Amino acid sequence: MWLTQLLERNRQCFPDRVALVDEHRSVTWAEFHDRTAELARGLAGLGIGRGDRVAVLSLDRIEVLESYFALARLGALFVPLNHSLAVPEVAGSIERVGAVAVLGESELLDRHTSLPDCVRLRMSLDKPAFTALGTVTGPARLPTVDDTDPVAVLHTSATTGQAKGVTVDPASFRAIGLGWLAVARPTDDIVMVNCCPLYHGSMVVSLTYMAAGATIVLLPGFTPQRALAAVERHRATHMWLVPQMLRFMLRARVSHDTDLSSLREVLYGAAPMPLDVYADAVTRLRCGFRQVYGMTEVGGPFVTLGPDEHPAPGDVTARIPCGRVIPGMSARVVDDRGRELPGGDTGEIVVGGPGVMQGYWNDPEATEEVRLDGRIRTGDLGFVDEDGRIHLVDRKKDLIIRAGQNVYPSEIERALMAHPAVRDAAVVGIPDDDYGEVPLAYVVAEEATGPGALLAHLGERLAPYKRPRRIEFIEQVPRN
Repeated sequence: MWLTQLLERNRQCFPDRVALVDEHRSVTWAEFHDRTAELARGLAGLGIGRGDRVAVLSLDRIEVLESYFALARLGALFVPLNHSLAVPEVAGSIERVGAVAVLGESELLDRHTSLPDCVRLRMSLDKPAFTALGTVTGPARLPTVDDTDPVAVLHTSATTGQAKGVTVDPASFRAIGLGWLAVARPTDDIVMVNCCPLYHGSMVVSLTYMAAGATIVLLPGFTPQRALAAVERHRATHMWLVPQMLRFMLRARVSHDTDLSSLREVLYGAAPMPLDVYADAVTRLRCGFRQVYGMTEVGGPFVTLGPDEHPAPGDVTARIPCGRVIPGMSARVVDDRGRELPGGDTGEIVVGGPGVMQGYWNDPEATEEVRLDGRIRTGDLGFVDEDGRIHLVDRKKDLIIRAGQNVYPSEIERALMAHPAVRDAAVVGIPDDDYGEVPLAYVVAEEATGPGALLAHLGERLAPYKRPRRIEFIEQVPRN
């Protein structure tokens, strides 16, 4: 199984080299390998086995990746959850996948005192009981897990805003990892600061660099100061972030006093790179830039544009393409009837290859909607140029991308309509210098109310990044 082979290879090749670092500790590849096996035995001793789903609710820390690899060794499925989601959203995700256990940080678990009936075990990652798992009890032998066995359910969102669980197997991680190794050619001396959360498909970027033996530095949430300090402290060679994070870092006062000379490459994705941010970053950081285009349903990062293909920083009118598909994966552009379009013509991008998901968890209808002849519809409109590079033009799906996070207007509208004072509502995305896009809500009030009451109402139902920047009251929502 790919994830286990990754650890076995790195233990053999780099046993004493640091594998993971967080704000509490670091572990070598030998320690990470051994702890993962130990933890797998401990979880098995608690009754976790093949096919069980286990939710993980935590900020980024070493124990999160230890849990993912340990559960995969058992044939259990790790189910990362967005820790910023509201209580009902977390409960809904747990219930939909039928998670039998929840592992998480104490502070986060304390917010979710009432869990669905399917949960029979909850354990804090930062308590002695978790540390002791596997040191006393557990089976001597661990089961054999095939690369086609499901090992993860990574949550994304559909056009309705309803969270969907993307079922992933080790073959997907392997396909993306090998393709990325062939193109980006990461080396084992890389130290990468991972600014992106480990609870969705962006974590696959870290897995691919781990496969090369690189050191991954984990942050418990992004702040510009924290990311800058991590680069300087660990002499990081690489960073993985979204463009808005880069904007915040460059704006931070401490950026001018921080030693960033170790940086060789900045990886960015999840949203278009503003050309002004790119030009400023190239001038100040003096390193290479690599664009990452990916989607959870197709295994994560399947397209990349290397540093040598980025425009000169002074070329502010240049369009930065997404890049070329990695080996092992394929993409084509199709019209509304699914027919492939010639190069240069704009249509929907569909993706095929061993990296694509097995399907949405327990949702065959939704799975069928995104499949086209064995490929996955991305919902993105784009074209392929004469050099085989993919360019994005627009989004077919009606969503807002706020700092790399998908925000669906319909989900906010439903939450607003649940308030007794709201008769009708419509949500649109508006440009924002800091976050790219933010939601703006238009509300038709049934009775007197104010923005404060509605925002408080939404605060109980939606994660902070989904809440509107502002609410404007209108007489009627125009509809077509």
